[in-house]
Amino acid sequence: MVRQKGALSALLVTGSDKVENGFGNGDCLLLDFSRLIFAVSDGSERYTQASRILLERFAGVLSEQAIPPDVSVLKNSIEAIYGAQKYTHKCTFSFVAFFKNRKEVIASISSGGDSMVIVADSSDGSIIFKTVPDMNFAGRSKNVPGISTITLKDRKFRVIVATDGFIEALNRICKHEKGKLPEWLFKDSVCDIAGEFRRRFKTNKIFNYDDIGMMIIDPFSVCRDDKAIVIGGTLPAKEILFASYFASRRGKWLEKERWLENTELFDSAGITIKDEKNK
Repeated sequence: MVRQKGALSALLVTGSDKVENGFGNGDCLLLDFSRLIFAVSDGSERYTQASRILLERFAGVLSEQAIPPDVSVLKNSIEAIYGAQKYTHKCTFSFVAFFKNRKEVIASISSGGDSMVIVADSSDGSIIFKTVPDMNFAGRSKNVPGISTITLKDRKFRVIVATDGFIEALNRICKHEKGKLPEWLFKDSVCDIAGEFRRRFKTNKIFNYDDIGMMIIDPFSVCRDDKAIVIGGTLPAKEILFASYFASRRGKWLEKERWLENTELFDSAGITIKDEKNK
């Protein structure tokens, strides 16, 4: 999990069948705090690293652009990463980019495949925007996803970027009205939501689940930082390494100041941390 105090929490879980059969994790997250761009990708079981290849490429293209990038830059970036993705490396791609003004936040949103971006009202869980699944998978589609722009003027709005495994698990954890998300997703501080989801997931003893990748963001509170984080899109060997030597270190949060001294742990978990100050 990743947390930014009062602003964001993210979670990545390897699917049950992947753990049992020794496959990698096809879900991958990109959290670019320097540009306030947050993305997910979901690769196939055969090429689980396809999602990481795509998001690493996205991060590389963005690193060459001004901060913050405008919509035209984002469109060009999507075209560049889609055009370079191999046919065998089919994967989804969904992202949100935030542009913060004094009293509002402009969210630029794009999605291809069945991952998703959701904008919800935290007061009652009602969904005010959700991307629609399509066949514009990276590596397979000539149609590059377009970009939708939403202006958020109320601090009650929250943004969720997730793979299909998150929604499937959420539906199995609890029942909720159509067009709404469960209110407990918004009850506590945003930085605690991923942990609450994990707790309910374990309490309900969910079995036979897909890879789960998700992040929930308070667009008004999320802060810029000099770090970009890529998590997931791991090969089987990486999953085995982590399970064998590091998975027992559960519940131990590592503050940003301690990241440098724990590079071995991050690498074992398929986590790459990029420093904008030292490109």
